[in-house]
Amino acid sequence: MRVVTYNISGGLDPTAAGSVLAGLQPQVACLLEVPGSGRLRSIARRAGLEVVERAGKKGSGAAVLVHPDVRVRASSRLPLSTPKDVPSREAAHAIVSVDGLGLSVTAVQLGLRPDVRRTNLDELVTFLRSIDLPSVLGCDLNESVRSPVASALASMYQDAHAVVGVGSGATYPTSDPSSRQDFVFVDPDLRVTASFAASQGAVDVASHHRPVVADIEATDATGATGAAGAAGDRSSSEGDASAGGSRRGRA
Repeated sequence: MRVVTYNISGGLDPTAAGSVLAGLQPQVACLLEVPGSGRLRSIARRAGLEVVERAGKKGSGAAVLVHPDVRVRASSRLPLSTPKDVPSREAAHAIVSVDGLGLSVTAVQLGLRPDVRRTNLDELVTFLRSIDLPSVLGCDLNESVRSPVASALASMYQDAHAVVGVGSGATYPTSDPSSRQDFVFVDPDLRVTASFAASQGAVDVASHHRPVVADIEATDATGATGAAGAAGDRSSSEGDASAGGSRRGRA
C-alpha cells in the first residue's frame, strides 16, 4: 500500500496538487491544511481519489482520501484540546481495508505551541490505542525530526523515512527544503519498504510543502495474506472499532 502525507497549503493550487497526487498514485492520502469542501473534492477528483473524512477548519484542517477500490469501514473526527488563544484543530481518522488488512489511518497537523502539541499528542495516542488495528499516521508536526513530539512518535511507531528513506527527506519549504516536519508514521507490525519526499512534477507550485511517500507491506504479525498493496473490495461493512471522536459507519 502506498501512503502519502501532503500539506497542501490550503489548496494553494488545486490543479497542481491534484496532479502531484495523481502522479504519486497512493491508495491512501493524508492531506493537511486542506481547503473548503468544494476545492478539496476538486483536488480528489484530479487525483483519482475519494474524500473519506474531512476535519477542522478551512485552511487548517485535515482529510483522509482513498483510492476508489479501498474498502472503507468507518470514519471519524477527533477534536484536539486547544487554549482559547490558539486556533482549534481536529484530526481526521478512517478505518480501511486493503487486501484484507484492516488499518487505522489518521491525518493530523499539530499547532505552533510546543506545550499544546504535547497535550494533543497524548490525546491522539490515547485515541489510537483504543483501536485494535495497525495504525498509519500522516502528520505535519510543525517541528523537526529531533523535537519532542516527533521523537515520542518515533519511539512508538516507525518513522518511514528514518527506516528506509532516500535523501534528506526534508519537506519545507518546497523551493529549498531544510526541515523534515512532515511524516508518515507506521505501526511496528507493518513493514516499510520505501519512503521519499517527492520533488517531481508540479510539486514546486502546488504547495509550500513537499509530499512524503511511504510504501507499506503486511507482515505475519498483522495476520493478512500478502502485501498491503492492491486495493481490497468495497463490499458493505459496519464500523468495527470503538473510540473517541465523532464516528460514522461506512459502506
